[in-house]
Amino acid sequence: MSKKSIKINIPSIMAGFPSPAEEFTELSISLDKILIKNPPATFMAYVDGNSMINMGIHSGDIIIIDKSLGAISGDIIVAILNGEFLIKELSYIDKMPILIPHNNNYPIIHIDKNMEFQVWGVVIHSIRSFR
Repeated sequence: MSKKSIKINIPSIMAGFPSPAEEFTELSISLDKILIKNPPATFMAYVDGNSMINMGIHSGDIIIIDKSLGAISGDIIVAILNGEFLIKELSYIDKMPILIPHNNNYPIIHIDKNMEFQVWGVVIHSIRSFR
């Protein structure tokens, strides 16, 4: 019986796992360039409360506010109402502003001339941490 030589190709195997991020090592993202268009007029704040949860804005989230933007109907705004800051959607009825929460447990606020009301800024982004 003759012996035949059998050659088997065994691949080399890395000791460890390649990083999926290796493809992106040269990709650089500047979040402030993406999220902030007007740095001198842009502010960040933590959300405290849950009146906007159905809009995806939860207590503990960070919101980015641009004070240079003129608020229009449909914008999420930071307002000062009778000395208190709040976050709501701005709308109008008969040219009078109303502030709309996005949680059914909170009432719509109808602004009248006897209230101290000011739009402090427009919310342009919201950031949530999951961990």
